[in-house]
Amino acid sequence: MPTNFELTARPVRSERVLLLVLVTTFISELVIMKILPHMLPSGVEDTYEAVADSCLLTLIVAPVLWIVAVRPIQRLAQSRMHFLRRAMTSQEAERRRITMDLHDGLGQSLTSLMLGLRALEETTSDATLRQQTEDLRTMGAVIHDDLRRIVRGLRPAILDQSGLVAAIERLVHDVQQPGVREVEFEVDGLSNVRLDADLEIAAFRIVQEAVSNSVQHSSANNLRVTLAAKKNNLVLRIADNGNGFDASAVLSRTDFHYGLMSIRERAMISGGTAEIQTSPNGGTIVSARLPLLIRTENDA
Repeated sequence: MPTNFELTARPVRSERVLLLVLVTTFISELVIMKILPHMLPSGVEDTYEAVADSCLLTLIVAPVLWIVAVRPIQRLAQSRMHFLRRAMTSQEAERRRITMDLHDGLGQSLTSLMLGLRALEETTSDATLRQQTEDLRTMGAVIHDDLRRIVRGLRPAILDQSGLVAAIERLVHDVQQPGVREVEFEVDGLSNVRLDADLEIAAFRIVQEAVSNSVQHSSANNLRVTLAAKKNNLVLRIADNGNGFDASAVLSRTDFHYGLMSIRERAMISGGTAEIQTSPNGGTIVSARLPLLIRTENDA
């Protein structure tokens, strides 16, 4: 016999919840006022009577509120968390696939093309053709460097091979521009330690997003990235001396900035917290605190 089940939770209709709570409160209070004089001994002070009335009313209304409001909200929050976790896991898997396709497909084809151009340049005696071939090889080298940068941004192989610290060191190296933008990186308490794979991904993406926002929007010339283990937590801190922004205005907009949302969501699904300290022309500090999970032998 077929079984029917709902794929989506029924929406909580606020007007029905309000009406049910009001009706329940009214009926409960009416019943209490009728039976309370028979429950309490004669001569009891009004204060004790009011306390007993409040306790009985709370005991009656609380289960109703739990059933009609609190429990549906909890289920909705759990469903949202599960969806976010699945979505970000799928996103990372897709990034890994695209990275492999670019590296093994386009990257190797480009390398073969440049080797062919080098062979043509070395064998031809035509000066014009040799110059054109050299120009094409130079263009190919630029394209190859851009491709490597894109691949590292999608899914840095060093994150899987060497861990979070090495991946952030590479990120810092890529965005640093001596004389234009200085980036400092400090690590405390994480030497020779591999963290849980999901934690490494979440932490790297938070740092990557915060650094990207700083580079693109703040006009900062100094960034400081700190990674530390403190009291069973992984603490991330990305600070810059850029323009800053009005955080309350940005977070309240309907077109909420995707980068900030990504930082918040990744911290949340990891069981941690994230916050931003900023003000116009006052620099920005993005910090996150995630539960510290060390990679076990089974995870390796």
